[in-house]
Amino acid sequence: MTNKLAGLLEGPTNQRSVSDYESVYDDFVRFAEGSRIDHRFEIPPGTLNADYHFDRVNFDVILELKQIYKYGKEDTVDQYFSKRLEEGKLKNFIRLSNNQIRIEPKSLSESDWNHFYKKFRPSVAGQLDKAARQLKQTANFLPVTDKPQVCGVVLLNTGDFNMSTDVAFRLVEWHMKREWKRGSYRKIDFVTCVTMDFVQEGQTPLYGRHIARRVEDENVVEAIRYLYDRWIYYVAEGYGLTVEFDPNGVVEDTAPSLSPSMRGKLQKKL
Repeated sequence: MTNKLAGLLEGPTNQRSVSDYESVYDDFVRFAEGSRIDHRFEIPPGTLNADYHFDRVNFDVILELKQIYKYGKEDTVDQYFSKRLEEGKLKNFIRLSNNQIRIEPKSLSESDWNHFYKKFRPSVAGQLDKAARQLKQTANFLPVTDKPQVCGVVLLNTGDFNMSTDVAFRLVEWHMKREWKRGSYRKIDFVTCVTMDFVQEGQTPLYGRHIARRVEDENVVEAIRYLYDRWIYYVAEGYGLTVEFDPNGVVEDTAPSLSPSMRGKLQKKL
């Protein structure tokens, strides 16, 4: 089999499309022994459906892929908080240099933090809303089995050059906790934030963030671990790396050295 991630990375950065990334994720799902739902099950007319299905021994996984691809050159985290600083709303921050500050939880009021989470990337919440509807309707038409269903969303950054995995996760975490607390999104058990080629200092496509509704649910935890384990091996294969597990290892502070052809979005001159 040919790793489609490797083919994606070899092509021109600025010519990659949403369908190109979805094709790579389809390839990963096959690598992880899953399948597209519309290839395996008959979908009732007029019914929304999720993208993928994994038949595991103790549970089934229903997975929806959502891409974040809108890119605004000036719409950055720096720009957002610089404006709050000019407005006098940013307080109790730590100045690291003349042009760099560290923002703490107490740097903004609760209402201003809520404004950031609501307004900075509303497309994140919009994609989660769509995924919740798709997962709910998919669970209704799948055949009844004795195994529990674990439903999740993969939020894949494929074009928002100004949003890191950590920022995307903070937006997801804020939104999901509020929705879960009020009883919404009942069919979303977890959300994973990843990327394929958006390489930043200290972050690579092997870096991801996850949030689960209940960590006490062993099936949910196992589903996340299984999918991310397979993702690590798949990405490593695409980048020409090997995977070694060291239970006593430490996390490096900086990204590993990658060749220019592998540095993805950083090739684009902003």
